[in-house]
Amino acid sequence: MDQPHPAPTPTAVVWAERFEVVVNRSVAFWARHWLAGLNLLAGMFAFLPLLAPWLLAHGYTTLANVIYFAYRFVCHQKPERSFFLFGHQMAYCQRDLAIYMGVFALGMVYAVVRRWLRPLSWRGALLLSLPMAIDGLTQLIGLRESTWQLRIVTGVSFALATVWFVYPRLESGFAEVRAVLAARSLQLERGAEGTGCGQGTGE
Repeated sequence: MDQPHPAPTPTAVVWAERFEVVVNRSVAFWARHWLAGLNLLAGMFAFLPLLAPWLLAHGYTTLANVIYFAYRFVCHQKPERSFFLFGHQMAYCQRDLAIYMGVFALGMVYAVVRRWLRPLSWRGALLLSLPMAIDGLTQLIGLRESTWQLRIVTGVSFALATVWFVYPRLESGFAEVRAVLAARSLQLERGAEGTGCGQGTGE
């Protein structure tokens, strides 16, 4: 026969509840500051390819090559479709420059307008993304060659679609997380206080 599991001691229950409070507060912190964290990551991702040419120009070859190698996984890095800084090619192409810088810049704008901006519909996102799809596809199959101006404009349009479609929905989702965690934390804190009062009376 299976032996019954011993019931947790009051001390273990209190510590478990306190641990859950700490975890909930940590999650709630990131739920409140998700946009700042995302904008920080987007900014780092957008600016590192601009740093690589500067590093090469100043003799930091190894570090620059690490950046170039890392961005090979997200960009073709063709010289004819890239800008140059300090006499060296950026670590991403012109279109990626527009996309990543656009996401970072528009994320900063969203921090200002987040309280009243409604999410973009999927039709609107498709419409804003379509120019880049057409420009990139017709260039890929050899029908025409795009220009740097078109790559920049279509990249920014795609970045706008991404931020406008995704960020308001993230804000709504994290708002729900904050509300649930706040209610749960209050419940746990009241339970911990009640347990402490009961222990004090027993003494």
